[in-house]
Amino acid sequence: MKIEFLLEEHLLLTTSYIKLIYKKDFDKIIIRREHIKFINLQFGKLLLKDLIIRVSFKAFKNEYVFNASDITLNTKEISISGILNDPLGIYDQGYIDNFKLLTDQKGKIKWYDLNDKQKYYYLRGCVLLVGVKENIDNKNSTIIIDLSNVQIDLDVYYEIGKSFFTSFGYFGTEFHSFRDCLVSIKESLNQRENMPILKIKGYKNFEKNFSNNILFSDFYEKFTNVGFKIENVK
Repeated sequence: MKIEFLLEEHLLLTTSYIKLIYKKDFDKIIIRREHIKFINLQFGKLLLKDLIIRVSFKAFKNEYVFNASDITLNTKEISISGILNDPLGIYDQGYIDNFKLLTDQKGKIKWYDLNDKQKYYYLRGCVLLVGVKENIDNKNSTIIIDLSNVQIDLDVYYEIGKSFFTSFGYFGTEFHSFRDCLVSIKESLNQRENMPILKIKGYKNFEKNFSNNILFSDFYEKFTNVGFKIENVK
């Protein structure tokens, strides 16, 4: 992940991480010295000017406008106060933390070591990176979805995406987006000579933890409706 601060396309600072703090009347960005990769000596002369904050990670790139009203520099960090213009609400600390995690671990996360918030932002980060895919990467005649360790809904959506796609597999974060993902791949599935078989590994665990959850019935009903044959494996 790379985060750049620019003024009229002049690069002023590059950092690997920032911390955004929301206040009632202003926002604050904290940049630790150890995360700074490059800094222009004119960085401290930015009061009442619109900074462009460009966040880049693999295919994802977005820019945000930050009007700086106060800057504090010390030996440990840089603190910038002002107003962040993000009308679409795309900028969120969770995405920054997620991209930093993926960068540090070179994209190879340990899913079940993540907390629920990290899991959510990982999956939402995947859709920012690759969008909702229309084709399944897995071309095997049998696709195994391993639900042996799933405890919450996000675990199920992660395991589906992991089984279907080679990287950053997104298949929803709740049942509405899950259904949208199924609709998205339906046309490409219809073009296959034979529909893949879904083999559900860890069915007993899935049933134990989700039998009273709408996702359990939705999972089987919706996959069957698009033409998959499903086999449960204990």
